[in-house]
Amino acid sequence: MKRKLWTRLKQYRFDNLVPPQLLDHVRSAFGNTNSSTHAFASKIARKLNWERSFALRAIEEYRKFVYLGIIADFHVTPPRIIDQVWHEHLLFSRAYREFCRDVLQHDFDHNPELLPSDGQTGVFQAQYEATLELYRLEFNVRPPDGIWGTPKFRWGSVQPIEDMPRKQRGDDSDTAFLYSSETPLYQHFDGGDSGSHHQNMIEFGGGGGFSGGGGGDGWGDGNSHGSSNVSGSSDGGSDSGSGGDSGGGDSGGGSGCSSGCGGGGD
Repeated sequence: MKRKLWTRLKQYRFDNLVPPQLLDHVRSAFGNTNSSTHAFASKIARKLNWERSFALRAIEEYRKFVYLGIIADFHVTPPRIIDQVWHEHLLFSRAYREFCRDVLQHDFDHNPELLPSDGQTGVFQAQYEATLELYRLEFNVRPPDGIWGTPKFRWGSVQPIEDMPRKQRGDDSDTAFLYSSETPLYQHFDGGDSGSHHQNMIEFGGGGGFSGGGGGDGWGDGNSHGSSNVSGSSDGGSDSGSGGDSGGGDSGGGSGCSSGCGGGGD
């Protein structure tokens, strides 16, 4: 089950974000390979003043976050960067519903904090730390600090992880309990952490255990994302920092949020 879920996520190319009448335009701007993902990254980069290479990395980490949200028996909490990608995906409301239906095969709701409180912040902090730990377990690598290192919320009193709310049985989140009984995801691929296929898959740390920065990737340097100009890529297409959506991401501080896989959250 985990392998099938992750394969669907890896194969998802955000094509349903692009209206049919814009397909030719998007392919002309970004090339014929994975053009919709690059277009989505370009939109995020313009809006949040990121480099497009960083936006592409953030999208890949967003896939992992969503995977964790489905398999976890608790409500996952994203870091600030991934939460911003999640927000942008949610804006394509019909495409996001199709993503949940066809790729995740479950609802995956966004549940932001309505009224900040120390108690709720403590819950989000516990969920965030548990999400990081589950990432390490499932992908056999530490989350990259450049994307996962900044929480979405102000630090407050932290609840012990064992005391944080768990998903309740009796709805679609039953599936999480089935997933949680499986071996970690990286062991579902050829040869586990020693097979050649596994070693070539960057999401699993190259098979060499935990790497210091979360493993390498093909998206360039992910530590620099605040730029007035969004660089183009070799797929054909470039962006400038002006135009498109106005505004940026959240300013400092902010409140937390969590997932609500299968209906309901915190």
